[in-house]
Amino acid sequence: MSKVPNHEELSVWLSTTMIQALRNMITLFTHYFDSLEYMLDRFLGLLTLCICQENDTIARIGSNCLQQLILQNVNKFTPEHWEKIVGAFVELFERTTAYELFTAATTAPGMPPERRNIEEVTSQADPGSPSAKPDRGQESTRPSEDGDETHQAQLPAASSELEDYRPQPDLQQPPTVVTAARRRFFNRIIINCVLQILMIETVNELFSNDAVYSQIPSKELLRLMALLKKSYQFAKKFNGAKDLRLKLWKQGFMKQPPNLLNQESGSAATYINILFRMYHDEREERKNSRSETEDALIPLCADIIRRYVQLDEESQQRNITAWRPVVVDVVEGYTGFPLETFEKYIETFYPITVDLLSRDLNVEIRLAIQALLRRVGECRLGITPQTPIASPTSPRSSTSHSHFNGRRQSVGR
Repeated sequence: MSKVPNHEELSVWLSTTMIQALRNMITLFTHYFDSLEYMLDRFLGLLTLCICQENDTIARIGSNCLQQLILQNVNKFTPEHWEKIVGAFVELFERTTAYELFTAATTAPGMPPERRNIEEVTSQADPGSPSAKPDRGQESTRPSEDGDETHQAQLPAASSELEDYRPQPDLQQPPTVVTAARRRFFNRIIINCVLQILMIETVNELFSNDAVYSQIPSKELLRLMALLKKSYQFAKKFNGAKDLRLKLWKQGFMKQPPNLLNQESGSAATYINILFRMYHDEREERKNSRSETEDALIPLCADIIRRYVQLDEESQQRNITAWRPVVVDVVEGYTGFPLETFEKYIETFYPITVDLLSRDLNVEIRLAIQALLRRVGECRLGITPQTPIASPTSPRSSTSHSHFNGRRQSVGR
């Protein structure tokens, strides 16, 4: 291009020329797979580069093309190909993990609040809602006379994002001034938070496809699951660091104390749904990894229920809403275990399931608990229910989609 394009010209170019070029590249690779398969790592590298750009449109184009590359060639891939594909996801998850969240508040106190927190940013990263997406390639700022800048972006009004930790008096404090360099640093961290959610959604969508799930070797699938587990543990650790989140907010990182609730609940939802599916898979390769799958599932599932029971219904409604479908998946998944495995973990799940009864439950959770308790009665008391309930063999396949869709619909709440 002969000149640097303005934002509108760049957007048009990205949504037309670039996306068509990438799609043509995927079509070319698919058509000449036998001749080009040796270049798979280079194709993956290019798409990884696109996804990690500080531009929402480019990142989503790259993510979509990565999915198409896998879907269009899923039956052609060898174990060596799958190793390269999962290797690309390893790099993507690593590069989009916002490690700086734990060090960003160590210097320069007194920064202006952002106009939204991480929850709002990630929930707006919705391919179905273009108007809700943050434009990561452009920042609307106004420099001050002393070289600092205040953030002037027109962003959504504040919502009750951190009901569990928001000191009311401090919320009235006047905006602080952040230097341009500091704001760029903060924005890069926020971008990584957005991209990590995009990666979780990509894995969720890919492995909701039966062909992808069936073709990937168990070794590589477990390797991919480890990425989701790491993402979950990272977000859980950050969400538990209330003092750090408050400090970031006071230094102007965002308008409210940031949190990674969507990353934590979204990674957990995708993780347990795929693991439950692996556990119930009767193919020999999946059966051979069943003990590893069980070891990964049980502690996490029990922890999810315990933490859900501890959520405060008055101050943590947003957390309850995010975790409710995951709890339903856990209860249904455990109820659908084979008899031997179900009985093996009754002492773990029965008491925490009973604890759920103290909560304000919706219909889905009540039905899931009812099925579990009836099965406990059958196993331990020999009671046959008068009205048989068909126990699920695995969690509802649509729940992960419901989790992400529900989060997208909550924008601005």
